[in-house]
Amino acid sequence: MNAMLDPVTDADLDAYVDDQMEVARRIEVEAFLSTQPEVAARVMSDLRTRDELRVA
Repeated sequence: MNAMLDPVTDADLDAYVDDQMEVARRIEVEAFLSTQPEVAARVMSDLRTRDELRVA
């Protein structure tokens, strides 16, 4: 896989959680998350919170 051109920012992670990013960037963010377990855990927690809010 090619190296990312832009570093992943908190704004990228927020857009990822909100499902508001282009597919190519989403793939880059997922590649980043696969190498950063602590960040991935935080994102998973945010995804869970998002889903709980949608259900409520």
